[in-house]
Amino acid sequence: MEQSIIISYAALGFTAITALSSFIVFLKYDSRLKKQDKELNEKLDVIYDSQISKINEEKASQYLAILLVEALPYNGRGNYTIRISNKGKGKAKNMRLGNNTLTNENGIIINQFKPIEGLESMDRVDFTLMCSEGLKRNQLLTLIWDDEIAKNNSKEYSINL
Repeated sequence: MEQSIIISYAALGFTAITALSSFIVFLKYDSRLKKQDKELNEKLDVIYDSQISKINEEKASQYLAILLVEALPYNGRGNYTIRISNKGKGKAKNMRLGNNTLTNENGIIINQFKPIEGLESMDRVDFTLMCSEGLKRNQLLTLIWDDEIAKNNSKEYSINL
């Protein structure tokens, strides 16, 4: 009987050592899984944040007016046509001229630009400059406008006549 008790204790000890080592292996494996899960969540947070910022930028761009100013080819008799186009997705409101070089000193006799209440997306408006012989070919034009994103947006354009 004594020998069976010793064998039982040995088996119990071996089982306890096996259970303890299995528990230690489980803890290491669990900590590794938690570390990988934390790293994955951090990466996903970065991805989600970038996607959210991209979505917000796309939403904002729907209300943004992007203006383009260009001089059309010379149409004779001292007249130049200037085209203002809205390439953005939003409506440009209350368009007006800021500081510019469209003056008599620079060879512009008559500037027919009038403030524009609104310019829809993908729309354009033309105005005519009547010029004299001493015209400076490079003119600066500053446009000021409002859109859904901001008020008093301004941009300076260089126009080659």
